[in-house]
Amino acid sequence: MNSEQLTSLLRTLLQVAGGIAVGRGWIDADTATALTGAIVTILVTLWGLYARRNAALVAAAAKVPEVKTILADPATAIAIPSAKVQPAP
Repeated sequence: MNSEQLTSLLRTLLQVAGGIAVGRGWIDADTATALTGAIVTILVTLWGLYARRNAALVAAAAKVPEVKTILADPATAIAIPSAKVQPAP
């Protein structure tokens, strides 16, 4: 599942939960809309920070067929299970 699919699923689930909360009178429609937007924004931001950490970027680059070798710091090189990723001298 990619980030776009995850975001769409999250938004839909939050809208359903907001609809239930509004239908039961727990919150009003404006509050449900604001909460849904805030939660999606926060979670997508956290996911973006996680997905763009050094190890994830190097791992993604190692999956590209045109990339032959990646020199990375030793800690990152050890964390990536790919023969393409080598520790920098």
